[in-house]
Amino acid sequence: MNLLAAILAAVVFVQGMFAQVGQPELIKSTHDPVRDLTTVRSQSVHLSGDKDQYHSLDFTLHYSHPGKEPRIPERINFDLVSVVKARKLNSDLYVVFVVNGKPIHYSSNRSAIRNPVPGRLWVGERMVFLIPYDEFLKLAAAEKLSIKLGGVEVPFSGEARDAVRAFAKGIGE
Repeated sequence: MNLLAAILAAVVFVQGMFAQVGQPELIKSTHDPVRDLTTVRSQSVHLSGDKDQYHSLDFTLHYSHPGKEPRIPERINFDLVSVVKARKLNSDLYVVFVVNGKPIHYSSNRSAIRNPVPGRLWVGERMVFLIPYDEFLKLAAAEKLSIKLGGVEVPFSGEARDAVRAFAKGIGE
């Protein structure tokens, strides 16, 4: 009987190991010992493909804190990377997050990305939204979530919302 239990335990253990092989880490924490700074970053999440003037939209989430011990950050950085099917960016682009139907504007930094798609005369843009921690938790808990870039509204898929929720759940751990 003990032999059967040992074999069964070994099989379950090996299956668990193989289930994890090849799966990317959804959230990665790295510590820079020189600066004594820990950065927690999500993997890139695809938000949208070809829609209106946008070829693609992807986002990552991250925050940093001093030391190695997990801490609750003051704010979360929401990096949105877009590929725009144009040669120039809209300098007057107004971006809001729509959380359960309510538009919310967060401060951001914007920068251009030259030639994001080889062979196309398109331009990319990286927008980093600085979201206060408490506001990020509300955003993560939202039933309906989208980003409105000028006149184009892009809803979050269930997978994208789950990625935001998983990141929020792991903060401080």
